[in-house]
Amino acid sequence: QVGCSNLRGSFVKLSTGRTGADYYIEITFTSGAGSLAPGASSGDIQVRINKNDWTNYNEANDYSYDPTKTSFADWNRVTLYRNGQLIWGVEP
Repeated sequence: QVGCSNLRGSFVKLSTGRTGADYYIEITFTSGAGSLAPGASSGDIQVRINKNDWTNYNEANDYSYDPTKTSFADWNRVTLYRNGQLIWGVEP
C-alpha cells in the first residue's frame, strides 16, 4: 500500500468555475510512494477530508457526487491526470 505519509492533498480553486465545480481536490504522491509497473495495482487509496470545524460539506451540488455510489466503483466524474494530461474521467 502507498500509505498516508506518501500522499498530499489540497483544494484548488478553478480559474473559471463550471456547473457543479468551483474547486477540486488534488491528491499527489511523494517520491516515497515509488512507482507502478504497467498493469500493476496500487491497491485501494482511501482519502478522508474534513473542514477545520468538522461541519459537513454540501455534496448535493458537486459534479462528482453520486449518492447511489455506496461502495468503491468506477466513476467517470472523478478525473485522473498524469503529468497534467487527462487520462481518466470526464471534466465538468
